[in-house]
Amino acid sequence: MAFFLTSCGTSVKKVDFVSDSYLDAIQTDIVQDENIVLTMAMTGDSSGIEQTIKEFNNEDNGYRIEIKQYSDQISDEELSYEESAEKYQYEDIGILQDIINSSEIDIVCNASFFSESYYEILQKKDAFIDLYKFMENDSEVNTDTLDTHILNLNETDGKLYTLPVFYAINTLAGDSEYVGNKENWTFDEFVSHWNDMPDGSTIMGANQKEKVYPIVLRNNLDSFIDYENAMVHFDSPDFKKMLEFCNQFESANGQKGTYDYDAISFISPILATGIMASPTFNPENGLTCVGYPSQNGKGAYLSSMDLCYSINAKSSPEKQKGAWKFIRTFVTEEYQMNNAIPFFEDESNQEGYYSSEIGFCVNRNAFDKIAEKLINKEYYSSSFEDKNNTYDRRFPTEKDVDELRRYILSVNQWGTMIDSSLEKIIDDEVFAYFNGEESIDDCVDIIQSRASIWISEQS
Repeated sequence: MAFFLTSCGTSVKKVDFVSDSYLDAIQTDIVQDENIVLTMAMTGDSSGIEQTIKEFNNEDNGYRIEIKQYSDQISDEELSYEESAEKYQYEDIGILQDIINSSEIDIVCNASFFSESYYEILQKKDAFIDLYKFMENDSEVNTDTLDTHILNLNETDGKLYTLPVFYAINTLAGDSEYVGNKENWTFDEFVSHWNDMPDGSTIMGANQKEKVYPIVLRNNLDSFIDYENAMVHFDSPDFKKMLEFCNQFESANGQKGTYDYDAISFISPILATGIMASPTFNPENGLTCVGYPSQNGKGAYLSSMDLCYSINAKSSPEKQKGAWKFIRTFVTEEYQMNNAIPFFEDESNQEGYYSSEIGFCVNRNAFDKIAEKLINKEYYSSSFEDKNNTYDRRFPTEKDVDELRRYILSVNQWGTMIDSSLEKIIDDEVFAYFNGEESIDDCVDIIQSRASIWISEQS
C-alpha cells in the first residue's frame, strides 16, 4: 500500500496585490513615512515563510511583518516528558495572554503555540476576525476563487476565522478484492469486514495490539474531541468498540513488535498530499477508501499541510487590513502554483528537480492547472529508479482526478493534530488496558475523566 508524504519549499514569486479599494470601508489614517508593524506569533520553524515576508516588507505598501518567536524562550536543558509538557503549557498560556489581553499580536497561526489545541480553542471563542469580511470586495481572493468546501469545513457558526493554504486527505484504504467497494465505514462495518478477511490477515502488516491501535484508532482520536464546547467523548460506545477490537490481537509483551508485510493486509493508512495520489481514489484501480471507522460512516478527514492563518480581533482596523494583505498572499493562484510542487536547484550538475507535492491547493485555479499539467505528464520524468530497478511513473488520468474531487467532497470533517499531553493521557490508560491492568470500562471512564479535566484547563 502506498503512502504519500510531504516535502516543503520556500521559493515564491512576488505577488501583485489588488487595489486597496476592496477595504475602503475601513477608515484609516496612514502615516506615509513610517511602516505599520504587524507582529506574528510563532513557536515553530518560520523559515518556510521568511522569503514571502521579505518580499512583502519590500513592497513599499505601508506595512512590515515581524515575527515574535516564542520558542527562543525555551532553554535547551534536558527535561523529562512531564517537565517539558508543563513548561510548554506554561509558555502557551503566556502566548495566549498576549493574544487575548492585548493587541500586541496581529497575526496568529497554528504554529503560534506549542499545542495546536489553543489555536483551535481561540477560533471557537471568537478571538479572531471573520476573514469573509475581507473577501467580500477582494477581486482575487474570495469564495469564487477559493475552494468553498475547504472553507466551509473551517467555519465556526458561518464565520471563517482561519485560512488554510494546502491540505491533505487522511483515510484508510484496502484492496477492493477483500474489502468490497463501499467507501467510508461505520465502526460495525469495520469490524464486520475484518471478520470476513482470510485467516492470517494483518492490518498493514501488524498483528499485535500495540501496533494495530496507532493505525486504526490513535490517528483518529481528534474525532472524539469537541473544542467548540470544551467536551470530549471518549466514553462513547464506539471508542470502547475500537479499543476492544484492538485488544483482540496478541500482545508484543513489552517488546518492539514486528510486522509481516508478506501477509494479506486488511487496510492501510493513506496520507494523500497531492494530485499524483489521485489514482488511489479511483475505484477502478482496485482500492477502496474506507475512512477511519466512525459512527456516521464518514471518518475520513482533511487536514492542513502548511500554516493556517488568523487575524487577531483585538488588532486595530488598520492592522487587520495589513494582516489580510499579507495572509491572502498564500492562497493566490500565483503563490500556490509556485509552491505546491517546489522546484529545487541541484548545484552539483547544474540541473534541478521538482519535489513531491506539499498538499492540495485551496485556490481552485491552481488546483485545476496543476491537475492538468500532471495529466499531461509535466513536472516529473516518465520513469524513476528504486533499488537499481526502473519503474514507469503512474501519472493521473482525467478520471482519476474526477474521482479525487468526488472523494474530497465526500469528506466532511477537518482534523487537527492532537495535543501530545492529551495523547499521552490516552496512551497511558489504553496500554494499561492492553496489559490487563484495567478493565475496558475502567479504562474508558478514566480516559473520559482525565481528558475532560485536560480540555477544561485549556479553555
